[in-house]
Formats: sequence, C-alpha cells, structure tokens
Amino acid sequence: MSRDPLGVSTSRWGPYVVAGALLLVDYLLMARGLSHVRAGFDYQVWSLNHGLYSDILNLSLKHYIRVGHVIHPLPYVHDRIEYPVLLGFVLWLPSWLPGGPASWFAAAGVLTAAATFGSIALLRRQHPPSAWWIAATPALLLDAAINWDLVGIVFLIAAVVWFGERRFALSGASAALGTWFKLFPVIVAPMALAALGARWWRSSAAPTLPAGTGTPHGSVALVGPVVRRPSARWRPFARWLIPFAALSAVIMVPFLLVARSNTLWFFRFNSERPEKDSLWGMLGKVVGTTVVDNHTINDGSLLVVVVAVAYGAWMVWRTADADQARAVALAAAMTIIAWMAVNKIWNPQYVLWVFAAGAIAAMPARYGVSLGILSVYDYWFEFVLRLPDQPNSYSWVGFGSTIARTVIFVLMAAWCVRQLRRTAPNPVATPAVGSAAPAGS
Repeated sequence: MSRDPLGVSTSRWGPYVVAGALLLVDYLLMARGLSHVRAGFDYQVWSLNHGLYSDILNLSLKHYIRVGHVIHPLPYVHDRIEYPVLLGFVLWLPSWLPGGPASWFAAAGVLTAAATFGSIALLRRQHPPSAWWIAATPALLLDAAINWDLVGIVFLIAAVVWFGERRFALSGASAALGTWFKLFPVIVAPMALAALGARWWRSSAAPTLPAGTGTPHGSVALVGPVVRRPSARWRPFARWLIPFAALSAVIMVPFLLVARSNTLWFFRFNSERPEKDSLWGMLGKVVGTTVVDNHTINDGSLLVVVVAVAYGAWMVWRTADADQARAVALAAAMTIIAWMAVNKIWNPQYVLWVFAAGAIAAMPARYGVSLGILSVYDYWFEFVLRLPDQPNSYSWVGFGSTIARTVIFVLMAAWCVRQLRRTAPNPVATPAVGSAAPAGS
C-alpha cells in the first residue's frame, strides 16, 4: 500500500497551520486598539470596555511612552517591573524598535508565534497528538495576545521533553529560563531533581564493578543496577542542577547586587495584590473577607502548592528509572494545575498553562475539550460582560466560571494523580550491597 503524502503532510504541518492562523487572527483583532495606545489616554479602561485589552500594550504605554517621546529606562536598575527579570527585558527591548507600539506589538507576536511553534515541535517528539492541546485551543484565538504566557510555556514544555530525552543540561537550562521569565516552570526543578536524586541514591546502594569486570561470583548475578564507575553516579544529577543554578545566578545575582528592591518588586507586588476571580474570592463570599484576608490567601495557596510539589516529587522518587520521564511529566502537570486552581489571581490567559499541563501529561482529549469551553466562558465574562463602564458586574457569571474551572482542574489533577500511582505503585526496592540472585540459565 502506498503512503498518503497528503495525510502525512496534514499530520506534520496541521498543528502549525492551525496555531498560526489562530495567533494571526488574535493579534490582528487586538491591533485595532493600537491607535489608543498614547500618552495621556486611559488605554486600560478603554480596551477593557471594548474587549481589546493587552498587557503587552498597556505595560508598554505605562513604562515607555511619554508625551512626544519614548523613554528607555533599564529594567530593574532604573525601573521596577511586576514580572521576573527575563520578561522585563522582553517588554523593554522592543521599545527600541522604530514605529512605536505597532512594531512593539508585532515583535511580541513574532516571539509568541515562535514559542508556540517551538512547543508544538517539542510535543510532537514526545507524543504527537499532544501538540493539538496547544495548536487547537480556543485560548490561542482569545488570549494569546494578552500577555507573554506562551513564551514561558515553551520553556516548561522544553524542560519536561528534554528530561525525557535524557538531555539533562538542556532541561535544567530551560527550567531556569522559564523560572525567571514567568515563574511557573520552576516546578520542573523539584521533580527532575527527585528523579535524578533517586537514581543517584539507588546506584550508590548498588554493587559497584570496575570497568571490564564481568558478572561476579561465577554464575551469580547481582540484583539491581550495576555502576561501573563511582564518579558517574552523580553526573546526571549534576548535569541538570548545574545549568539550572548557574543560569539562575547569572540572571539574578547582578540585578540583586545593583538594584535589589526593584528586582524583588515582582514578589512584593504579587504578595500585596488582592485576589481576582479566584476560588478564594468565592470562599470569602461564603465565610467573610475578614476570615479569608490577603495574608490567609497567600499562605493557603502557598501551602497547597508546596503539598502538590512534595507529593509529586515523592511519587517521582518512588518510580523506577525507566518510568521517571513519564512520572516527571505527570507530576509537573499535576502541580501546575493545582497552582492555577488556588492562585489568588485568575486571568483568562492563565488557562494556556493548564492546556500545556494537559499536553505534557498526554491527557485524554475530553479534558482538552472541557478546558476549551471553559476558556470561551472565561473570556466572555472578562471581556464581554464585565465592563468598567457598566454598573452590572454579572458577578454570578464569574462565580459560575470559578466553579466550573475548579471542577475541571480537580478532575485533571486527579487524573494525573491516578497515573502517577500506576507509574509508581510501590516504593522501588534498593538492594543491599552484595545481595545476589541466581543468574538465568
């Protein structure tokens, strides 16, 4: 039977074509607000009233546009930005392009498209159908031009996929870049280090044979992994950790030394922000905002994320070496979903991170369909119903969105947990040094 070239081509290029079309339409629609990005005009309120709000344009206006000219304060040294260091420079660098906000917005679009295509290419190497979680989500059409989340997402996906390919240095470097771009990819670090730490611990407890040595004791084979060189035991762990730590230091230390307060503004800003459209807000309506205050929300959400990280890392630790790539992907996905479920700020574009979690975990398509419906619902409430100039806030629609979102996230996280339990059904036994079993005949 001859191959179907058209079918192969569609399978290979289809996700890129669909994603590219959705991104292009979204950026073209959002570009209708460019004429209002000017000094002295309240773009934020106008854009929210017209369903055309973009952080990319709003922050560019606030930080760089003045009456009659453009300024270029060095991020974090002369200007504090409410995002991690790398995203601050992605905001700042386009301000040097000629053409003003239009060219800056176009540059963000090109970067977003490149990141999206990168995510699709990486996912196709791991599990080809998962590419559609990114390529076909309605959130690309509705939310891609709001912020730079898709750039952070490619680092998350790269860290997980490259770990599965045993490209540990690249995985660690990608996790570091993602951490200091959008923070959320930091959750790959405890999972990857738990996996490689478990390998190191198990190999250290296994018998060691010198290079060139055959099976000891004649016809008796040692149980468990055999490590020929003691120095090789820690190398996978170091190959991941050193790039992660080194890149983090190169990115953060100079700014912490020169402008510590501005550099850490991102953390203080988010700590002080009131909740928005979150599960905590709905809980506050039930038990009272004096009980669920900002401090309680910060501590509660942190506790949930820490528990999710600890559970995921423990399950990865228990997993046999051959299954660790799958366990790291599941644990990272579960933690991202838990983080989004309890995050005190919910913006519609955050759903892109949950789509990415579903992709790296290769979740069933039914969750993606449900998430797609939720993304449309969220956008409808945020940018169609809830307008600054309208006295009716339709809060009941917002509560419905929060309930639906929480239910879907809980179901997705539960699926990841079930898969983790199947991947690591029992603690991996570590043989005592010198324990032996009869060799097969």
